[in-house]
Amino acid sequence: MLLTLVFLLPALFFSVYMLSSLDEDEEMIQEIYSKQLDAILFSVNQYSDDILGNWTSKIESSLWDPIVEDSIPNKIKDLLNLNEAITGVFMSDTVQGKAILRKFSLENKPNDPLWANVESALEKNSTTVQQLLSYKKSGFQKIERLDSIADGSVHPYGLIYIAQTGVNQFRVAGLFIDADLFIEDIIGPRLQTIARDQFILSALVKDRDSIVYTTLTTPVVADSWEEQSPQQALTKEFWIFPDYMLGIRTAGNSLQELVWERTLNNLLLLVGLDVILIIAVVLVFRNLKKEVDLAQSKSDFISNVSHEIRTPLALISMFSETLEMNRVTTEEKKAEYYRIISKETQRLTGIVNKILNFSQAEEKKKTIHLERLNLEKEIKGVLGTYDFHLSNKGFEYTLAGQSDLWVLADREALIESIINLVDNAVKYSEHKKRIEITTGREDGFGYIAVKDYGIGISGKDQKHIFDKFYRVSTGNLARNRGTGLGLSLVKQLMEAQKGKITVSSELGNGSTFKLYFLSD
Repeated sequence: MLLTLVFLLPALFFSVYMLSSLDEDEEMIQEIYSKQLDAILFSVNQYSDDILGNWTSKIESSLWDPIVEDSIPNKIKDLLNLNEAITGVFMSDTVQGKAILRKFSLENKPNDPLWANVESALEKNSTTVQQLLSYKKSGFQKIERLDSIADGSVHPYGLIYIAQTGVNQFRVAGLFIDADLFIEDIIGPRLQTIARDQFILSALVKDRDSIVYTTLTTPVVADSWEEQSPQQALTKEFWIFPDYMLGIRTAGNSLQELVWERTLNNLLLLVGLDVILIIAVVLVFRNLKKEVDLAQSKSDFISNVSHEIRTPLALISMFSETLEMNRVTTEEKKAEYYRIISKETQRLTGIVNKILNFSQAEEKKKTIHLERLNLEKEIKGVLGTYDFHLSNKGFEYTLAGQSDLWVLADREALIESIINLVDNAVKYSEHKKRIEITTGREDGFGYIAVKDYGIGISGKDQKHIFDKFYRVSTGNLARNRGTGLGLSLVKQLMEAQKGKITVSSELGNGSTFKLYFLSD
């Protein structure tokens, strides 16, 4: 729980925070693009002002030359020829009262209704004309839109300004702009330069809801702004053409997709981090648990070994002291005491040897010499040595199997393994004292099977009985003290001989241990 609190909860809280901040991220990105759009619009409007300023300067300079009736001044004609977006130029002889209008166009006829609309619009925009005049006299040139020149159509745009034709002589001048052509021919290249394939810029008409120009260079271009999903773009009005809008969107992905992609990447990183942390916590927990269990096992081992050693030492000390003080009256008693001392000495020697053998095997210092051995012969040798001990304990045993079974094994390690299994069979058999030893071949190995009819081992404990220092802590098995090294030593010895050990057991029905050796 502590590891979970320290490692996992911060990462989980951060993951939840990232999910909850999705809308905030979207707003932040939209704000960034909105500011970007403002900067682009400012740049485009400034550029448009420069272009219009250049055009108005040329028109104004042409007014200083004499104007021939029904003819277009050369400078204005050149301007009209070079710029298709300019559909007409007009001027009046005065800024006061009724204006005498002069019209210059390569397309529109002098009697075109549009010119009449201009005369009417100038009268309606007299206030605007006076403001422009005051700006001009102050040394500032300003261009304004001429309202009410058409019946709601955005074509063409009428723009007016004040032109100076002499000392204290001013005229109202203006020009008609085809906004679609102006955006496509003049502003379009500028938008392409600004966009640079990083995002998509598009100009569209509000009322028509159609795209006039876009920097999108792919073959498929949507016919309407709705088809390009206006929810995925930001739009703002052009300053010079208020009926037109400039939109910005990401190249390839929408703003929402961009936000989600960014969030998804963060979430994937967070999930990866969470998984790594979970694995780390599990590994740390397992290692800590293993160390704690090992420490507990070592503590139990010291306690058990102390008890195992204390008992024979106490008996040896007691009977040797009795013999030394000549308190034994008969020779039979002396012989019995000598046998007890010898037996306990052998028991003590066995405990010490088992610990030393385990230590050597653990540190890989025990030398293994594989040789060709006959299993039946080696087993009979061990049983011949243990026959008295088994009979004295009330056990009967049988040996069955192949007499000509040869394996590659270390004689000392093989004998040590058999003795450990037989000792366990004796130690953990209470009522039915019978041991069955068989040999045979299986999966290319030669094996020895030692079967008893004792108290058995639970499935839970079978997973750990080969661990060093491990002892069953509950049930009948726990009543028998030991070092907890026997089966762990056998496993190490078998692995050193390139063999293995297995167990098959059931509580109350005994156990069968199998030692597998390389078959010769």
